[in-house]
Amino acid sequence: MNVIGVATEDSRAYYSILSRLKETNLRFVSMTPAQAAREGIWPVITTRNELTVFKGLSIPIEELDENPMIMEGQILARMLRETRRVLLIGVDPGLRIGVAIYYGGVRLGSLTVDSVDSLRQKILSLITSIPHRKAMVKIGDGYPQQSRVIAKTVASELPETIIEIVDEKGTSQNHQKGIERDQAAAARIAFRKGVLF
Repeated sequence: MNVIGVATEDSRAYYSILSRLKETNLRFVSMTPAQAAREGIWPVITTRNELTVFKGLSIPIEELDENPMIMEGQILARMLRETRRVLLIGVDPGLRIGVAIYYGGVRLGSLTVDSVDSLRQKILSLITSIPHRKAMVKIGDGYPQQSRVIAKTVASELPETIIEIVDEKGTSQNHQKGIERDQAAAARIAFRKGVLF
């Protein structure tokens, strides 16, 4: 994975870029626009006003989402070949719904929500904001009724999304507790083969 350059003379934009990048899994280096242009670092995150300084791939901060997880996906979309732009979301239903998100084989993050509506909003935001060739949502079958509700909701709002129901036996580890357990189970569900919904 390339190191991303952060290069801008605009202090407000610089702070905004760094504060979001620190919450991602991306490696980055800060430099002046002149250094970045001279060293050929790409991609470079900068401002719309400074784009002409760079010859290679440069991304204006104004085009990136405020949410660091979505922003990371948007940056990766510009770096990955089309065939690698696969958005994979694993869902562990239950009282707390665990969610794990992967893009192009890179883990964007995980989270826990407390309702199907919150989950719907998160999935909708991720799939509509991150450019992808294919989007897949894999849902564990541990809570069958809730699994079906989640699958129907995603299918009705995002008909192009591939939805699978996955056997989640053995996805929860006994030594993990609470939120960590839900998110870890969602990650395991994401990589299991399921049955098309």
